[in-house]
Amino acid sequence: MRTTLLFLALVLSFASCDPGNGVSSGTGQIASSGTWRVTLFTDSGNDETSDFAGYTFTFSNSGTVTAQKNSTSQTGTWSINSSSNKFNIDLGAKTDANKPLGELTDDWLILSVSNTEIRLGDDNPASNEFLTFTKN
Repeated sequence: MRTTLLFLALVLSFASCDPGNGVSSGTGQIASSGTWRVTLFTDSGNDETSDFAGYTFTFSNSGTVTAQKNSTSQTGTWSINSSSNKFNIDLGAKTDANKPLGELTDDWLILSVSNTEIRLGDDNPASNEFLTFTKN
């Protein structure tokens, strides 16, 4: 009987651990509902949020992201990796010709998600990069 109870306790504890259901749970559905703006972008501790003023971001269910400012738009890709808790964005290379949108290209660690805000941080803490999208 004691062995059965121990086995049952182990099974229940493993069943309650869902590594793909952490902070990233539901992030894809939240991101693909509506449009977003950058309300925080820091790079090496420098606040560069103003570089994204006027941009609207749309994350589609098909994995494309569109950044639009006035009549100019740029399309890239995005995805969620639930097992590593990452929000992947690819809006092109991080070059001077592709500023500022290329700065968002990264595999961001998901810090927190709500229906109105997605907070991300670089997966390399030494880079001191943070990105926050707020729903329009």
